[in-house]
Amino acid sequence: MHKSFILLFSILLAFGACQKDPKTYSINGNVSKAKTADQVGGAVVYIDAKMIVDGVYNSNFVNITRATTDDQGNFSLSINEEKVASYRFRISKEGYFDYEEEVSVELLQAEESFEKNFSIIAESSIELRIKNTSPQGLDDEIDYRFENIEVSGLNCCNNETTIGIGPSFDTTSSCKVQNDEWIRLSWVVKKNGGQHIYNDSIFSVAGQTIIYHINY
Repeated sequence: MHKSFILLFSILLAFGACQKDPKTYSINGNVSKAKTADQVGGAVVYIDAKMIVDGVYNSNFVNITRATTDDQGNFSLSINEEKVASYRFRISKEGYFDYEEEVSVELLQAEESFEKNFSIIAESSIELRIKNTSPQGLDDEIDYRFENIEVSGLNCCNNETTIGIGPSFDTTSSCKVQNDEWIRLSWVVKKNGGQHIYNDSIFSVAGQTIIYHINY
C-alpha cells in the first residue's frame, strides 16, 4: 500500500507539473479627444470577446475585462489566453459618443504586450424650435434638414428631411452632433403657392445645447 501511494503521488505530481499557466497579454493605450488631442480621463475601456466554450461558438460579445483611464488618458489591463473568435474594444464616457472597434485574435495575441490608442468624439446637442408664426392657410408647409452630419447612432441628428404642415405647426426637437463643427441647416417655406429657401450654420460647442429658432 505504501509503494502504491508513493506511485500515485508521483503520477499526480508529474501531471501537475505538465499543466501550463495560461499566457497573459497586457494591453496598454491612451484615449484622447478627437480634433484637439486633449487627454480624456475617466473614460471606461472595455474588452469584449466572442467566446468558444467546449467547442461551441457564441456569436454575442461578452465583456471580459475593463479599465478606467487616468488623468492623462492612459489605461492598462490584461487578459488571459482563451479560445475566442474575436475581440472588441468599447470606449464609454459621459458627454462623448460611444466608440467600438473589433480586433482580430491574431493581432491582439501577436505579442505579450499590445498597445492601442483611441480618439473619441465629444457630444454637442442642437435643439430646434420651429413654429409657424404667420399662418396663411391649411397647406402651409416647411421642409427642413441638416446637411452635413458625420456621426450616427441613438439620439443623433441625421440628414433626413422633416416636413411640417398646417397653420399651427409648432415643434421642438433635440439631437446630438459632433462637437466643434459648423452644422449646416436648410429649410424651405411654402405658403400661398410661393416658396422661399433659407439656410444657416450652427456651431456646436462640446457639452452644450445650442437652441435654434425658426419662426416662419
